[in-house]
Amino acid sequence: MKETPHEFEFWDRYFRLNDGNSEKPYFNPVTLRRAEEGFPHSNSATIRKNTFAGKWAAATRENSEQGEIWTLSEDFADIFREKVLRKGEDTHRVPVLDLAVIFFRNDEFEDTADARTLEQRFRQTFRMRDSDYGKLFVFHPEDPLNIFDSAHESQNYEAAIKYTLVDDVTTASSIPAAAPPPDLMDLDDPILVQVQQLLALGTSGIIFTGAPGTGKSYYAKRVAKHLVMDAEKDVFKVQFHPSYGYEDFIEGYRPDHSTTSGFNIVDKTFLLACKRATELQASNYLVVVIVDEINRGDPARVFGELLTYIERTYRGEQFTLPFSGRPCSIPDNLIFLGTMNPYDRSVAQVDAAFVRRFDHIEVAPSREVAEELLENSQGFTPTQVTEIGEWFEAVQRMVPFGIGHSFFADVKNVEHLKLVWRYRMKPTAEHAIELNDGAIGNLSASFDALIRRIEGGADIA
Repeated sequence: MKETPHEFEFWDRYFRLNDGNSEKPYFNPVTLRRAEEGFPHSNSATIRKNTFAGKWAAATRENSEQGEIWTLSEDFADIFREKVLRKGEDTHRVPVLDLAVIFFRNDEFEDTADARTLEQRFRQTFRMRDSDYGKLFVFHPEDPLNIFDSAHESQNYEAAIKYTLVDDVTTASSIPAAAPPPDLMDLDDPILVQVQQLLALGTSGIIFTGAPGTGKSYYAKRVAKHLVMDAEKDVFKVQFHPSYGYEDFIEGYRPDHSTTSGFNIVDKTFLLACKRATELQASNYLVVVIVDEINRGDPARVFGELLTYIERTYRGEQFTLPFSGRPCSIPDNLIFLGTMNPYDRSVAQVDAAFVRRFDHIEVAPSREVAEELLENSQGFTPTQVTEIGEWFEAVQRMVPFGIGHSFFADVKNVEHLKLVWRYRMKPTAEHAIELNDGAIGNLSASFDALIRRIEGGADIA
């Protein structure tokens, strides 16, 4: 057959977008972006000739009076499987139903047709040995109601392609803004209730602990905003790290050419918070210092003598600052809120003297919160939300220390769920599981099974 018309016939039928864009009228299913007018010939033909036939030797071609004749090599399936389908230790075969739905979407089928009928049509059209088929394709049965539709609407397919298109993101304004959190906390929120109980009891500070993605930082900010009168002036935030020290948190030197030494001692975050708390002490208003990743710093180095004076029994008692020599005291109305991942094995054991000076509230993974986030997205049916919730609950038993529900905050539909799993949840879980390949494989298999269930069940709302 002649090559060029055949190529354009295929791409025009399946991947041309009829929306008036003559510069880039095609959809590239590999990059999920638009493609230029000559893409079907220049790109796909180059890949087929130079890579598949030339570099990989997976096929041969010869010219004849009828056009080019292609012959697949005896081991073409093994080559394609190794070069394309294998990613590390995993081999991802092509879901045959996905291809069949695209290729035969305009064909009519009997009322008794099911997923196997569609697979058979694919195999009759693209004939190959059973062994080769098994190496390249995988069949997942689906309910016929999700495959066949008596009222065909051609525009649905094009709309689905446009939905899949990835925009070219080059500016901050093209990144979707995150939904702002509610201004007020529910007074019945269990985390807020625990905080209020500890404040009433008398606390030196509170640390939110838990696995990655449980919303520890989110809660610290929300609670702080709830406790103070003016969040802009009365909340001070820092994040500890291994090189963070006393001179970063309490007081330190800053270049000053007006002094003899060339340096001047300045107040840092903690002393600024103390000053603000002293101003508000008469009115009894609170000031909050949020310390994110509090266990990633060296407590003795960061706090120094403050490890003693942050305790409630020493509040208001004066001590001398070592750099400036000034007297200082910590007001009663200054509240510490910290966040800590106690399971982070890249951090040395936290000093026991440091730990005992704070109260600890565990922020655990919550199936209820995960399902609430999915319901609020309005991209899932109730059945799908339940399926995902059950899977999330099972994951807590598979991953040491669990994995947090906040990963679902940006999930709007099944495609988003796949992306969040691949780029956020799975790497986090693998870090926790470490070298247990069997556990990692079981976790990945459980997610694949989840996707098959929710995609093969009720349609996405």
